[in-house]
Amino acid sequence: MNWWLLFVMQVVIGAFIGGMTNELAIRMLFRPYKAIYLGKWRLPFTPGLIPKRHEELARQMGKLVENFLITPEGIRKMLKKGRVEQEVEAWINRKLEELARSDETVFSLGSRLGLYPSREGQQVVKGSVKLYIQQKVGQTAHLKLNEVVPERSRQMILDKVPILAPFLLERISQYLASDEGNRMIKQMLSNLAGGLGMFGGLASVLLADEKIVHKVSTSLESSLKNDELKEKLTAILIKELEQLGEKQVDEVIHWIGEKNIEQLIDMIVDKMIDFDTIGKQKLQTVLAPLLPSIRKAIPQFVVGLMAWGEANLEEGLQKLNLTQIASSQVEAFPVQRLEDMIVSITGKELKMITVLGALLGGMIGAVQAVIVLFAK
Repeated sequence: MNWWLLFVMQVVIGAFIGGMTNELAIRMLFRPYKAIYLGKWRLPFTPGLIPKRHEELARQMGKLVENFLITPEGIRKMLKKGRVEQEVEAWINRKLEELARSDETVFSLGSRLGLYPSREGQQVVKGSVKLYIQQKVGQTAHLKLNEVVPERSRQMILDKVPILAPFLLERISQYLASDEGNRMIKQMLSNLAGGLGMFGGLASVLLADEKIVHKVSTSLESSLKNDELKEKLTAILIKELEQLGEKQVDEVIHWIGEKNIEQLIDMIVDKMIDFDTIGKQKLQTVLAPLLPSIRKAIPQFVVGLMAWGEANLEEGLQKLNLTQIASSQVEAFPVQRLEDMIVSITGKELKMITVLGALLGGMIGAVQAVIVLFAK
């Protein structure tokens, strides 16, 4: 045989064996996907390496994710280096603007998000609010009323007294001008005549006259419209409010009555938390007066949210159990798709491994050919 032909054949055969060996080794990482049996005997190297170690690979990937990829330290560094706070704040502002322009009702939004309470839930919410208010009232029982009511609220009440006094006098005047007021005046005059002894009967007849009652009513109404009386009533109300402010909360509660306080709390809560009325309101109507305050509070809210998240990061990650989540996901991932993904990423490198095997095989074949030639 021509030595050049022998040399070429050795190189070609070596290259073919080297390339095919590496290609087969790469394929055997994934294939076959399942074990192959001849009767009861399982063929060696089936299934492939990765399908055979799929569960173990999933566990190790889970540990890798939890211990090295998604760690509290890594997340903290990301939060500090990135613009997470700004992005969260911008996202909240965008969602807020969308809600502020929405024609959706509070009920429809709450139902869509699964947050709107049922009838039983509404009663629970109201009950919780009432209990909270009662507890707060009980906790402030030893304090003075002025210490409980904010200065701004106290000043607002005092500013309304000059308006309240004329209003009260006007209401009293209207009552006296009514039929019920006339009957009360007639009854008062009758009671007055009853204390006049032997002249009481005559006086009772005279005072019961409609003209007398009308004159008394007119006189009282005229007196109630006196500016001096308004000023005196205003001064009295202010003085009484100031004295009331110096009383302890438990004194005021005892004076009003605990049952009356409970009824007042029930009435206020039922009036303020009317879910039927609230649910029919459009979001833009509800949010319109609140938007400036909400926008102002968002930055501080985001800072607090991030601080809370960072403080509870480790506990949260432990509860998430990332190892189990990642393991389950990898285990459920089809081996064929895993192969396609790895091949698509490392296709060039895998081909180079095959080519390198062919080169090495060809070189070995060439060396063998030279040795055979020299041996002859």
